[in-house]
Amino acid sequence: MTRPKIQFFLPGPTYVLPEVRQAMVADVVGHRSPGFKLLYESMAPRLQAVFRTRGDVLVATGSATLVMESSVISTVESRVLNLVCGAFSERWHQICLSLGKQADRVSVPWGQAMDPDLVRQALRRQRYEAVTLAHNETSTGVINPLETIARVVRQESEALLLVDTVSSMAGAPIETDEWGLDIVLASVQKAMAAPPGLTVFSLSERAAARADRLENRGFYTDLLRYRDKHRAGGTITTPAVSVFFALDRQLDNIVEEGLEARWRRHADLREQTSHWVEARGMDWASDSGSRSPTVSCLRAPAGQSAPAIVEGLARLGFTVGGGYGKWKPETFRIGHMGEVRSEDLKGLLKALEEVLDGEER
Repeated sequence: MTRPKIQFFLPGPTYVLPEVRQAMVADVVGHRSPGFKLLYESMAPRLQAVFRTRGDVLVATGSATLVMESSVISTVESRVLNLVCGAFSERWHQICLSLGKQADRVSVPWGQAMDPDLVRQALRRQRYEAVTLAHNETSTGVINPLETIARVVRQESEALLLVDTVSSMAGAPIETDEWGLDIVLASVQKAMAAPPGLTVFSLSERAAARADRLENRGFYTDLLRYRDKHRAGGTITTPAVSVFFALDRQLDNIVEEGLEARWRRHADLREQTSHWVEARGMDWASDSGSRSPTVSCLRAPAGQSAPAIVEGLARLGFTVGGGYGKWKPETFRIGHMGEVRSEDLKGLLKALEEVLDGEER
């Protein structure tokens, strides 16, 4: 089968391969049927391999924000520390505040990675039940030093570590068990390159024990309910069955490529982008040394508009992401994740040169 040329570079949702899309047209089955149970259970070891865990990897129908909120409801009684370096790590903070938690924050400027020493200082000042982090900050193109931060949290506290890996899972190294991560969540439409609709997440024994001590975890937000239904071979309510079919097919692609090879490919795409940016004299929005392997955030050149650059690429048939939040007027984002290959990125960068030089038609 000839691999399609990809011209879709959003930082999520990402391009979905034809055979993965085709899997969704299979007949819908009952989610309590033997056939669906067989499918569900067959996905478990592949999801564990992607998460690098021997523990349960659960599936929720909904966006990552659902599981972020569920994580706080299920494990935090009162006090939580939010590590903030962009819009999606800020979302953790807003969720905690909306739930009435005592939510403290450690913040660094947009474009910078979280400093583990700041985390250490905060944990020495106050006791927390949990610490939240966005591993890969999609809004700024920054990847945080998750392994180091996890080590600091373990050294300084008994806090659980709740991690959004939405735009890094299957695109950057994540060692759930080795690094001692308690809840790791990822929507499937980013580097995993499946259609939107499902969020996959791990739940450590520590996190489950903490949840077991809390009352009023809700129904759809009770992570122990997900765990118990998962161990029985299913989901808590009617899931997005057709998206399960697609994810099942895409997990085969991920396993076939190999997780380490997939990590290397994404790192190579970052380097390819970096070489082009350097040659053009463009400016990054993210600091050197903390740039994401899955999404590059660039500043528009002087005298040019970031939204106009996005529109110019669209006229040439290419889709990229605009700036996010307060960076919308001045930045644009290239999502080189999922099934993107070097030749695809080369085509985008060539088109970007035409737009920047005013040559697009």
